[in-house]
Amino acid sequence: MIQIDKELISPDLLQKIKNLDEDIREFRESGPLDRLALEKLQEHFKTHHIYNSAGIEGNRLTLQETALVLKEGLDISDKPAKDTIEVKNLSVAFDFLYDLSSDKKSIIEADIRQIHQLIVGNDEPLTPGEYRNIGVVITGSEHKPPEPFEVPIKMKELIDWLILNEDTTPIIKAAIAHHEFVNIHPFVDGNGRTARLILNLILINSGYPICNIKRQERPEYYSALSNADNGNYEPIIDIVASNCIELFAEYIRVRDESQRLTEWAKKIGQKDFQSRLLKAKGEFELWYNRINQIKLEFKQYVSILNENLESYNLTYYEYSTISFEKYQQLKENGIAAGTNVFSIRFHNMDNDKIIATFMFRFFRNDGKYWKTPHVIPLELNYYDPNKKDFAFINSFSWSDKIKLRAFYINDNEDLVVRYQQTSNYEGEHVNPKLSDIVRQFYEQVFEHMLGLK
Repeated sequence: MIQIDKELISPDLLQKIKNLDEDIREFRESGPLDRLALEKLQEHFKTHHIYNSAGIEGNRLTLQETALVLKEGLDISDKPAKDTIEVKNLSVAFDFLYDLSSDKKSIIEADIRQIHQLIVGNDEPLTPGEYRNIGVVITGSEHKPPEPFEVPIKMKELIDWLILNEDTTPIIKAAIAHHEFVNIHPFVDGNGRTARLILNLILINSGYPICNIKRQERPEYYSALSNADNGNYEPIIDIVASNCIELFAEYIRVRDESQRLTEWAKKIGQKDFQSRLLKAKGEFELWYNRINQIKLEFKQYVSILNENLESYNLTYYEYSTISFEKYQQLKENGIAAGTNVFSIRFHNMDNDKIIATFMFRFFRNDGKYWKTPHVIPLELNYYDPNKKDFAFINSFSWSDKIKLRAFYINDNEDLVVRYQQTSNYEGEHVNPKLSDIVRQFYEQVFEHMLGLK
């Protein structure tokens, strides 16, 4: 079985997973969801998982038809009976997933066999729950699955690997185990659907939301699995992480809605409550529009530079959208979990090496901003390859060459830029021309870090 080498996973993806870990921990500490809200979420995720997982394998039921089959048990008359049966079988298997997760036990081979048996139902030619005794070919893949006699050995190795990597980051463990199961292809049919349920069982057992790989992502998903065949696990890990983050956002949304409802109920007698809330949301929308202008300006320069550079290449990565609730935390405390905004990476095309990585995140140093205590600075950070983490740019010896330090929106809704004026002093410029500031940043990086004068 494969050894996990985090050195082969990009810092951006590791940071993305770390942010999710922190958000999930923070979510747990905030207390459990309302029971009815949790049941609605799980029903929503179940419908979407079955629609997408079956669709990846060619099922033609629409999302609405899938919901009808699940809720009403109806057969869709103008679609093949096979499609309806697949959805009903996946429903039973999905429910079994939560039964398994409630026991909090490690996955065993019997669980996997039972999941497969529920997925294929009573279709005897598919030998429900039994490992294949024939050779198979994975359509569209160059990978050749192991011979039938090797399947039990490989499956035992997979279970042993899961036990050995029990403390590994769940996203990485689930993604790699998913790929390894697909590669073993232990059953005659139903391997993809089984693999995606096992992926989610690993996530659920670790207290994570499930991952719904969408049917429209099928090409990228299959490509990611093929990349993993060659030892490049980043694409499949990224797909799992991105979809997990997307569904976790629903938990956040439901929790926040529940919290807002509770708060509203407490303040129902306060006449000014609604007007204050609307004002705060209006301020948030205006603030975020200004932040988006900054992001778009940096992103546009990346695109334009890449069209004209030959020796270097830039990549732009954007993190999760900041919610209204996170905005309130930032305004009050100056810091909140998961508030990275975007990063820019500089590559040398000649040797395919990463030269520099810069990241912007929301953070307020109260020592710097004591005159403006409620602003939310967009601080510039630099990736330190020695520490393998981001740090404030002014902690590096060459930092005086890169003048930009932060952006923020002041109480008058002006854009303010903080820059390194002297070695011990940061100056501010109110309402500068944004494109000039961004251009100067790129010019300084190219001149002082890449030697292009």
